[in-house]
Order: sequence, then structure tokens, then C-alpha cells
Amino acid sequence: MEKVMNSNRVLMAPVIVIMVISLILMLAILPIVKMNPKHVPIGLVVLDKGEIGKTLTEKLLENAPDVVEFKQFETEDSLNEAMFDREIYGGFVLPEDFSSKIETLQSEQPEKAVVRIYINEGANAQAATSVETALTNMVTMMNDQLSEQMLTQIQAKTDEMKEQLAPLFEAHGDNSPLAQVDAMISPIEPSKVHDFAHPIESETIKVNEANELGNAPIAYLMVTWFSSMIGAIVLYLAGTKRSFSSKAEKWKFHALQSILPFIYALIAGYTFTWYSTWIFEFELESFHKVALYIAVTVSTFIFMIFATLRWLSLPSIVIFILLMFFSMPSVMLVPEMMPAFYRDYIVTWLPMRIYAEGLRELLFFSKDFMNGYTNILIWILVIALVLVWMKNIVEKPKIKDV
Repeated sequence: MEKVMNSNRVLMAPVIVIMVISLILMLAILPIVKMNPKHVPIGLVVLDKGEIGKTLTEKLLENAPDVVEFKQFETEDSLNEAMFDREIYGGFVLPEDFSSKIETLQSEQPEKAVVRIYINEGANAQAATSVETALTNMVTMMNDQLSEQMLTQIQAKTDEMKEQLAPLFEAHGDNSPLAQVDAMISPIEPSKVHDFAHPIESETIKVNEANELGNAPIAYLMVTWFSSMIGAIVLYLAGTKRSFSSKAEKWKFHALQSILPFIYALIAGYTFTWYSTWIFEFELESFHKVALYIAVTVSTFIFMIFATLRWLSLPSIVIFILLMFFSMPSVMLVPEMMPAFYRDYIVTWLPMRIYAEGLRELLFFSKDFMNGYTNILIWILVIALVLVWMKNIVEKPKIKDV
């Protein structure tokens, strides 16, 4: 009976493992599969003081799709500053001459009104695509509303003219030249039909452009994370079950363990960056800045993983393998595109997201090397180093018998 039960356990084990792994992977990719952008912050600048611009702005704010949330700015300069600081993912500008150009559409020399759409491309590739689609659709909606409004007004004037001329038609009969007036009253000339159907045009301006570097943070993350895990595992195995001839030898070994990762990280940082310019043909504004940032990241990740292995032993490496899967959505998407639980409880503390956001600062916004994200990585590095040395101190050395 016992043999049968053991046999059943052996048969059930792979099934349970597959079910657990499948569940974990499904949860990891959930934000990508269930991507539902909501309240993505967009800047709105209304320079037009005319009545049409005012009315249209009110309707714009009332009927804005759920995907965007407007934040109003006084000038285009303040809008651009907010995009540079990554407070917003795009902008919508109604220029000063918006109302006046709309009014010319019923004149002899009509001019189309042009609105400006800003896309903060470097902030996030997925967000940039969603914002551009949403704002373009809004321009289409504005065109529909304005064209319908203008055609209604013109039709009303035409009907009024016909009513005024109706007594003359009746007095002179159908054969009178006045009967031809009805056919001559045309609210829109054929050449102006397109202008009335599309009174507004949009000009799309991309700022902090990503170009071919749009997916660079993901590409760098993969090699950075796996090389860090390998480095940490090698570092851990080198000290496992190691015995020393004296305490002095032990401290020398631990000192070496604390120095070598920095050399390894520096080599890795420059190697990965050079490979990216060679294989992917990335054009980097500052090669050394990116290489050093990756080196700092590799150092941080190595000591973070190594500290965990020192305190929890080798099986804890599973944590970091799973962490890689759960981090991919956080690198690809902005928080506004993620499910609430993922956004509130997972994204904020993921070290990979910190690394990716800092890399975007360097690649697309020309920020200084010592930005806020670099400082966070350095603090994580310091804490991890302290934990490693705490373990070195409390752990009893294995002294060789002489």
C-alpha cells in the first residue's frame, strides 16, 4: 500500500509542478495580456481666447476618453518641461488663432485650424502609441462636432432665406426667374466641402524621441539581470564549504569577494554597451554614461542576489528567476496601463523597473549620470553589502586542521 502511495506521489509531482509554474507565468504576463490604459496623464494648453476654442475645450474635458487624463498648463514651455520631467506622456495644444481660422471657413479665403499633438516618445514606447491613437481620435471627434455644428448653422440660415423669399415665389409663379433662386442658394461651394468635413488638422510633434532605442531598456535588462545572477551564483559557490587556515585568510577571501564583483560589473557594463552598438547598431548619445550606469546596476544586482543567497542558501535563487518574469511588464508598460493590484503592490519596489527608468533618463532625456534612479541603485548596493558583511561576521569560520 505504501509503495502504491509513493508511486502516485511520483506521478502527481510533475503535474503539480506544471500547474504551479503555469499559474506563476500566467500571473506574470497578466498585465500585458489585460493591458487596459486608464487615466494616462496628458497635458492640455489652450492659447485660444475665442468662443469656439472655449466651447471646444469644455467639450474636450467633458468627453475625454478614459484612456487619458488632462492636466492643464498655461504655456507650451511649461508643457515641454513637464514632458522632460516625465510628468506627462504627451500634450494637446489649441493655438491662439484656432477660433479665428475656424471662422474663416465660411469666408472667401478659408483657412483650416491646426492643433498640435505632442508625444513624449522616450517616456514609454507603449504609452506613446496609446496616447497618439487617443489624441488622433479626439481630433476626429472634434472635426465631426464642428462640421456638424457649422452645417447646422448654415442650413438654418438657408432655411431662413427660403422662408423670406417664399411670398415672392408664390406671387410670380414657378416660371419666374425668382424660382431659380431656390436652386442657387447653396450653403457650401463644392470646393469647400472637404474644409467643412475636416475643419481641423493636427500636427504631431514627437519629443524626447526614442527612434531605434525604444526597446533598448528591455534588451539591456535581459543581459544585465542574467549576468548578475550568474556572477552572484559563482560568488556564492566559491565560498560554500570553504575552509581557511586562519581568520586572516577568511577576511582576505571575503574582501576579495567584495572587490571582484565591481571589476566584473565594469567589464560587463562596457561589454554590453559595445555589443549593443555593434550588433543592434544603437546610436548612443553618451557611450560611457550608459556603460557606467549598467556597471552600477550589475554591481547592485550581484550583491542583492548574493546577500540573499548568503542568508537563505542556494535554493533562494528561484526568487530572482521568478522576479525576472514579473518584472517584464513593469519595464514595458507604464503604471496607468497595469491592473490596479500590479500597479499598487508590485511595480513600485521592483529593482528592474528602477534600473529601466534610470536608463530611459540617460537614453532619451539626456539626464545626468547621478540621477534619482542611480542614487536608489547605489543605496540598494550599500544595504546589500552591509547584509553580506553581517553574514561574514556572524558566520563561524571553518579552520583547517594543521
